[in-house]
Amino acid sequence: MDEKIRIILKFLGFLILCSFLSGCSMLPIFQRTPIPLETPTPQLSLNQVTDIPTLPPVTVTPTLSMGESVNYLAPGDIFTQVTAEVLPEKAFQPVTLFGSVKAFTVQTDVWGQVLPNGGFTLAHHSGTDFHINCDDFCFKVDAKKNLISDEKLVEGSEVIVFGVSGEDVTEINADLVAVHVIREDPIPREADVSNFPFDLSYNEYELEYFPELNPISIQAAAATSTPIPEPTEEVPVEQPTEVNNDPYGYGYYYYVRPTSTPNRPQRTPTPDETGTPVPTPTLSLDDHLSARLNHSLETRSSYSYGAYGERYSTYLEYDQEMNRDPSYPTRASMNVDSNGYEFTHYWIPYVENPMFTNWGIVCFAGDWYLPMRLTVDIDPDPGVTDLVFTDRTLRSNSNYDKSRGYIRSFGHSIIDRKLFYFYQKENGYGVSISNQDYDLGFDDIPFGYVGKFSELDPFYSDDLITFFGHRGDKWYYVEISAAE
Repeated sequence: MDEKIRIILKFLGFLILCSFLSGCSMLPIFQRTPIPLETPTPQLSLNQVTDIPTLPPVTVTPTLSMGESVNYLAPGDIFTQVTAEVLPEKAFQPVTLFGSVKAFTVQTDVWGQVLPNGGFTLAHHSGTDFHINCDDFCFKVDAKKNLISDEKLVEGSEVIVFGVSGEDVTEINADLVAVHVIREDPIPREADVSNFPFDLSYNEYELEYFPELNPISIQAAAATSTPIPEPTEEVPVEQPTEVNNDPYGYGYYYYVRPTSTPNRPQRTPTPDETGTPVPTPTLSLDDHLSARLNHSLETRSSYSYGAYGERYSTYLEYDQEMNRDPSYPTRASMNVDSNGYEFTHYWIPYVENPMFTNWGIVCFAGDWYLPMRLTVDIDPDPGVTDLVFTDRTLRSNSNYDKSRGYIRSFGHSIIDRKLFYFYQKENGYGVSISNQDYDLGFDDIPFGYVGKFSELDPFYSDDLITFFGHRGDKWYYVEISAAE
């Protein structure tokens, strides 16, 4: 019996051993198949497949340089270009409103005089009336985007207002007001320099064509282009001797009246003309452009200090979100520091652009002058910048342009220890020297351009200022120089 059990157990052990050995023979079945090193390319011709779309050739897009993506002088009518309104839906939102002037808001100055450019009520086509506020930094243009004076805005004028809604969405703080008037082109006039300062000379040269740029080059107009007017003969006058009491008690002093005032020709003879009144220039106009680089600009730096030695500096904060005020989404903060401490600041219309922001502070006769550029983007497309701009000058915290009756003033500097700047009025451009205005009759004087057009900007030195201007289609190169 024990022998039988022993045999049965041996047989079962043999079966178990065989089963185990047969399982080991299944291991290779679970080994992973090696990944091929290269996938074979199917033998298919793409020319035989008709439904694969073809792509246009790749064109390399050049990187835009500074200023190329900004439109400064867009042609056309602003009223046909801007066709979509941006109505105020909440407070402190950029808006664009169409409407007409219903009535003006009477505003007075500290002396009780009525101001001409206060706010007004805008009659909207929806029936809602909006109150428009125009501060010192709000400016106005006509249909062709030319700057106009405040007097062009009258009751009934069709307008487009670019600005920001206030806490009350019907209160709009305007940055720019476009008025539907077509400004007539001014009649070309000559420069009135008969009373120019005796120690400064004014010479303008008519050009044959628009200046060539990069590098800048100019050519004088032909002698037959515009005849030079003959100087008027000096009319002798009597020379009475005026006797006056000497206020200092030394007796009498005598004053002799000058015989006459010299009459300058309105156009200086150009280098390629002959038989012109003396002196005739001996240098070409291109030589004039080169010669001006020999003049230095050092004295102006001393006029950045105030009467008591204080030093002013300015900076503009716009592109950083932490420096923005949500109440002024279309304006930038202009800060003025004095000796390192914040002196004052303003919120001015400004969009980020490559144009200059401010010209720097000039101190003269106890006052400081700060010219700044105001810019408004009239195109709602964030990818397109269409700038309309003006310049505004502050004098010791006051609106200097308004007090002088200018549309704008710009380019402040010092020449021969005299304050100098350009100005624009309704009838054209001129220069001011020691706060005395001289109408030059120009339709435009380029200033504040960037890129290759910066060569058209005025040139400054201590004893020489040059600039370009045009009357109609005739361009001029002008030099104002101090006596040696």
